[in-house]
Amino acid sequence: MTTGHTPQDRYKGVWLIFFMLGLGTLLPWNFFMTASMYFKNRLGQSQNESSIMAKENMDFLDPTQPPMKASFLDSIFNNVMTICAMLPLLIFTCLNSILHQRIPQSLRILGSLVAILLMFALTAILVKVHLDPLPFFIVTMVKIVIINSFGAILQGSLFGLAGLLPANYTAPIMSGQGLAGTFAAVAMICAIASGSELEKSAFGYFITACGVIVLSILCYLVLPKLKFYQYYQQVKTEALGERETKMDLIKRGILQRSCKFDTSALSHTSSWVVLLSSIYIWGDSEAQKGEGTCPSSQKPTAQELSERTSVGGENPIKSVEVEQGVAKPNPQSTYEKPSIIAILKEIWVLALSVCFVFTITIGVFPSITAEVKSTIAGTSNWKNYFTPVTCFLTFNIFDWAGRSLTSVFMWPKKDSRYLLPALVVSRIVFVPLLMLCNVHPRKNLPVVFHHDAWFIVFMIFFAFSNGYLASLCMCFGPKKVKSSEAETAGSIMAFFLSLGLAFGALLSFLLRAIV
Repeated sequence: MTTGHTPQDRYKGVWLIFFMLGLGTLLPWNFFMTASMYFKNRLGQSQNESSIMAKENMDFLDPTQPPMKASFLDSIFNNVMTICAMLPLLIFTCLNSILHQRIPQSLRILGSLVAILLMFALTAILVKVHLDPLPFFIVTMVKIVIINSFGAILQGSLFGLAGLLPANYTAPIMSGQGLAGTFAAVAMICAIASGSELEKSAFGYFITACGVIVLSILCYLVLPKLKFYQYYQQVKTEALGERETKMDLIKRGILQRSCKFDTSALSHTSSWVVLLSSIYIWGDSEAQKGEGTCPSSQKPTAQELSERTSVGGENPIKSVEVEQGVAKPNPQSTYEKPSIIAILKEIWVLALSVCFVFTITIGVFPSITAEVKSTIAGTSNWKNYFTPVTCFLTFNIFDWAGRSLTSVFMWPKKDSRYLLPALVVSRIVFVPLLMLCNVHPRKNLPVVFHHDAWFIVFMIFFAFSNGYLASLCMCFGPKKVKSSEAETAGSIMAFFLSLGLAFGALLSFLLRAIV
């Protein structure tokens, strides 16, 4: 069994690897969305016009250039992309939370990273290959489906993996994902400032994404070699071994579900497994005292236990492998798998909370926030940088700050029944505040907050609360259940996060229509 000494995370190696894996989860997709103008440009031109139009539209987001006439594929690109991204994300996150026990963790994580790497390598190659708009549109949508399908499996598996470690090891995944958005926003601003050609900017995004994914793969391969990570994987193995041993002893009639065990019988048995099962079923204090509530007719005597566990009898230890004092799970033995419904009963408040956080966030960002116009820019360059800086960069920086804060400070605490959900629900106030900023075009609501400063202040608190509260929920979820159920709990939390993204995407259409 594991010792009482918990190894230290030397040089924060495991923390940094989880941070890198979080960065690798979202940075590629953020770069993909940042290059949306490249995709729309490719859809608005024919194969013969490609090289000519690329020269004519060299300035990235340059307002002095006459806008291209939108084609049908160009006009539906954003809507179809949203559907192709959200549906696979939701479906495969759900499937991962249900089926993760049947597919090895390494296969889910490494397989997903390799699949996403191949998609981005193909995307980078296609930058140099000219296709007609319709084939290019179809290929792009297929890639979006594949990227988000494997991205959902990757994200759910990572949160499940982090659930096995202390609570503050979910925070680096959230923090890495937050930094991914910041990198994408900075890349967008740099492209505007440099006046880069669309194809060159897009190629740079995709190659950078490939590099980050390769680095993430290397980090994951190093992770099992770190003692801190090995320790918590062994804790999980022991927990599963205890469950198998308990169920095997009950199945063979040595122990009963309703009985408590007299520890004096241990002197006549040859295995520590009986004590392990008694502690698991009845708790440390009563097992150590040897107290029992089972009638004497039902309580196994020392002689019976000795006979049932003797060499000549049927030995329950056959169902598990005991190596160096650690119970190893036997894949052929029968034990109770963690019930998703039972786990959900323990974490439903946190699951609904993280779902609500992202529903509110995606409901207004970026569908409404990206349409806010500056009232002080006039003809200055600030007009060109207003949305990238105040909407995307501000949101991602403070969202990252909120996510990162949970690594060193967590309030409210895990057992808070009302305060954390109340803070989550209170974020709904940002919906009217942002809708009443200088959003254009608008048809119904008046503009109440005209000055740019109002919008920036609202975005700071909106982004910080999103990162902080979402990270708290994701950290606390796996810690509300047993260690053997933590991975499943983490996967369920990832599903509700994705559910919040999907609900938010649907809500955004309604809120934009109201404005």
